[in-house]
Amino acid sequence: MPCEVTTLPNRGRAIVCGSRRRQRCACGNLSTRLCDWKVPGRRSGTCDKPLCRQCTHEPAPDKDLCPNHAAEWKAMQEGAR
Repeated sequence: MPCEVTTLPNRGRAIVCGSRRRQRCACGNLSTRLCDWKVPGRRSGTCDKPLCRQCTHEPAPDKDLCPNHAAEWKAMQEGAR
């Protein structure tokens, strides 16, 4: 697994390891985020569907949801009222 140093928005740095192939969002744009919906059966514990900035839904700071899980989140919020 190749690693690279990435500069963060706050000017910090991070070492990121993974495949060189960039993932794409369902819309075709390059993915910069992953869906954070909890999925207990997955090794990572989250959905991890690749998302671009335009297709993500942010229910809270630093939380991204794919369109399917955003709809589930909305339904849960409406049911709680």
